[in-house]
Amino acid sequence: MFWGLDLYTSSVLVFACILAAIFWIDRKNVKRDSILLLRKTQRGKAFLIWLGTRFPAFWKATGMVGVATGFFMSFYIFYWMVVLTLDSVVSGAAGGLAFVLPSPTVNVVSAPGVIGVPFWFWIITIGLLILVHEGLHGIMAAREKVRIKSLGWGAFIILPLAFVEPDEKQLAKQGAWKQLRVFAAGSFANFVLAFFSLFIFSSLMTAAFVPSGVGFRGYTEGFPAMEANVTGVIVGINSYTINTADNLTLVMETISPGESMTIYARQPGGEIESYSIIAGTEPNATGQPKGYMGIAGIYQDYTLRDEYQPYSPAIHFLAGTSPSFFGLLFFIFLINLGVGAFNLLPLGPLDGGKMWKIALDKIIPKRSKVIMKYLTYALLLMLILNFTIAFL
Repeated sequence: MFWGLDLYTSSVLVFACILAAIFWIDRKNVKRDSILLLRKTQRGKAFLIWLGTRFPAFWKATGMVGVATGFFMSFYIFYWMVVLTLDSVVSGAAGGLAFVLPSPTVNVVSAPGVIGVPFWFWIITIGLLILVHEGLHGIMAAREKVRIKSLGWGAFIILPLAFVEPDEKQLAKQGAWKQLRVFAAGSFANFVLAFFSLFIFSSLMTAAFVPSGVGFRGYTEGFPAMEANVTGVIVGINSYTINTADNLTLVMETISPGESMTIYARQPGGEIESYSIIAGTEPNATGQPKGYMGIAGIYQDYTLRDEYQPYSPAIHFLAGTSPSFFGLLFFIFLINLGVGAFNLLPLGPLDGGKMWKIALDKIIPKRSKVIMKYLTYALLLMLILNFTIAFL
C-alpha cells in the first residue's frame, strides 16, 4: 500500500504509473491530439484485413443485421430521449442519464448525474468495449474493400483507448449499404458482447448459485420491521425456512394482522439474528387482511454451491456476491448496451448520425442537411437539459 491507501486504490495508482511509463518510453511515436495521446501503428491491420476478406458472405449478413439493429435502436433511443426529457421538464424528476466513470474504490459510488464503477471493472469493460467496437468497424471496412490507414492506441488522462482508422474519403465514395454496414458495425458488436455477457451471467448463476434467502433495501414507514430495525437477509419466519420471494409470500399469507412472529435474518458476517415483531396489516389489501412486516425493495439472495467454493474469488469477481454488489459481467452488459445505444443517436459526429445522414440523402436529399442540423440541435438540447436536471 502507498501512503496509507488501501490495496485497491494503490493498484489504480500502479496502473497509472505503468501507463505513464509506457508512453514515456515510446514518446517518439506518440502524438498529442488536443487532450489525447495517440500512438498509431500498422500492427494488427493485416489480421483485420484477412478476417474481413476471409468470410465475405458471413460478414455481409452480419452487417445487414447490424444495420437493421442499428436503425431500430436509433429510433428507440431517440424516442426514449424525448420521453425522458418531457418527463424531466414537466415533473422536475432527475433524468435517467448519468456519466459512468471509474472509481478508485472497490464499491459502486453513486452521485447526482454520476455512477462511479470500481476501476478494474471499468477498465476491463472499456477495454473489451473498444476492442469489439473498433475491431468490427475494421473487419467490416476490410470486407467492403475500404483501406485501413492505421490502427492505434492511446490515453485520455489515465484512461486507455484504441482506434481503427479507415480511409474516410474512400469510404464516402462507396454505396449507401456498404457505408451503413461499416458505421453500424461498432454498436452492433457492443450489443453482441452485452448480451453474450448476460448469457454467461445467467448460466453462471444457474449453475453455481442456489437461492438462500430474501433481502430488502428499505422499510415501509410505520410498520414493525422498521420499528424493530430488522437487518440482513431473511432466511426464516417462525418455523418456516425462507429461500425465495415466493416462500416469503406464502408464509406471510398464513400470518394474520396482530399475530406475533419471529424473523430470522442472516447478517453480513454470516451470523443469524432473530427479531420478534407483531405483524401489521397489509396496506391497500383486497379480501381477507394479511399480516405485513413492512419491508420494501425485496430481492433474491444467492449462495455459492459447496462444490464451487474453491473457485469463489473468480466467480464472485465475474458475477458479484449479491444484487447490491455487482460483478464484472453486469458492468460489461450495462456499459456496452448504454454506449452502443448512445452511439446510435442521430447526432452528426456519432455513427448513428452518419447512418441517418446516408438514409436521408437517399430518401429526401434536398432536405437531409437541414433535418440533420435540427436533429443534432434538438438532441444536444435534450442532453443538456437531462444532465442539468440530474446534477441539480
